[in-house]
Amino acid sequence: MGQRLSNTESFMWSLGQDPNLASTMGLVSILESAPEPQRLHNTITNLVANVERLRLKVNDPLGVTGPLSQLEWVVDTQFDLDHHLRMVAIDAIDGSDEGVAPEPTGHELRRLATQFVNDPFDRTRPLWQFLVVTGLAEGKAVLLSKFHHSISDGAGLVRLALHLLEFEPMDHGPVAIDLDDLFQVEADEVGDGFDDRLRSGAERILDVLREMPSPNKLWEIGEGALASAKAAGVQLSGEPKSSTLWSRRSRNRRFEMIDESLESIKNRARELEVSVNDLFVAACAQAAVNYHAEYDIDLERVLATVVINVQPERTNDPAELGQDDNTFLPVSIEIPGAGVDAEERLAVIRSEVKTKRAMLEGRTDALDALSSLGNFMPPPMAAAITLGQASRVDFATSNVAGVPIPTWFAGRRVEAMYPMGPVTGTAFNITMNTYDQRAYFGIHIDPAAVHDPNLLAKSIGLSFRELGVERS
Repeated sequence: MGQRLSNTESFMWSLGQDPNLASTMGLVSILESAPEPQRLHNTITNLVANVERLRLKVNDPLGVTGPLSQLEWVVDTQFDLDHHLRMVAIDAIDGSDEGVAPEPTGHELRRLATQFVNDPFDRTRPLWQFLVVTGLAEGKAVLLSKFHHSISDGAGLVRLALHLLEFEPMDHGPVAIDLDDLFQVEADEVGDGFDDRLRSGAERILDVLREMPSPNKLWEIGEGALASAKAAGVQLSGEPKSSTLWSRRSRNRRFEMIDESLESIKNRARELEVSVNDLFVAACAQAAVNYHAEYDIDLERVLATVVINVQPERTNDPAELGQDDNTFLPVSIEIPGAGVDAEERLAVIRSEVKTKRAMLEGRTDALDALSSLGNFMPPPMAAAITLGQASRVDFATSNVAGVPIPTWFAGRRVEAMYPMGPVTGTAFNITMNTYDQRAYFGIHIDPAAVHDPNLLAKSIGLSFRELGVERS
């Protein structure tokens, strides 16, 4: 038997059956040039060998979903590296401009990144993929990567980077590792005979019967989930969302990228006596107001989500991906819209986030209660409730503290890292990733809601100027 998924991991896995709620995290990394294929291969085989979770897939030994599912992480004994690592020249992709090498952040690359991240995972394999794109302007290349949120969260993927990236130029990379030998050893340890599967299934059935909650336990779970939902700002009534302009939702996606000086953001945040995240959320809210003004709409309020980590602070990060990861809650905050100056809006954001954090920080029980309740619902019901909540949100934000120094991937310098967070039913998700003294923003957009993605990206950039962040 494998390792059981946590309640949160199970909930995200179950919701991911609905394409509107796919919890896939992506990253667009600009490289100075294309990596040499053998070195690329060696880099990824070493990564797989060093990070166990990249060798695991999700298995349901009972073959059911919802309350009776017993999801577990197990070794993928049919692991195929070619499925997870691919290399392609963009001039071979339909849609690129003939005879013109596309820019690394241009339309063709953004379109390819959007398609790559939003293509569903093969849920019978480990939930990650890399795609190296060559043939870009000035000989540059791009590393596209994606991971299912059940593998880890943004902070966990920063730890993953410690195994993936090089922190100084190196003439020679790691030596190749024979993954076939590694997987054969793990397969022998796990065993896959009929008797083992039969015994495992019987044990799981007994586990389900032992763990099925009594009416009193269900009541306790429900009470805990309702309290947590209230703290997180979940609206259980039919209250409409804020923006009528952004009311439609679809499965379609677009992607935009901007970047700012991290030093300028930090300096301005200190001057205003707010956190970097407060300033980031304020810029997004200001952009929403300005975007609506272009359509002659006064947006009275903005509904956004921010991420609160409920895991108590720890002094040392775990070595293995997945340990104590995904201990976060997206909580909703209401922000004043048109007619309010930047300082007043910032004060509201600072107060709202501080209050939510005080209510939820360290409350792993709150997260567990919500996830437990979600896991005891049939997946279509859980998905409908989650989408109903998301439809009331204008945008979701996330902020990942990345690597503060230059890095190299497979011997090639990484020049920029743009994140792509899951939209999951909102009008757009904007994720901030810091890397080498710059802040990179990936804006993952539902075009049914936001008809002009380019205008939105420009509005966010201009909103930083309005808030006094110097462009550099």
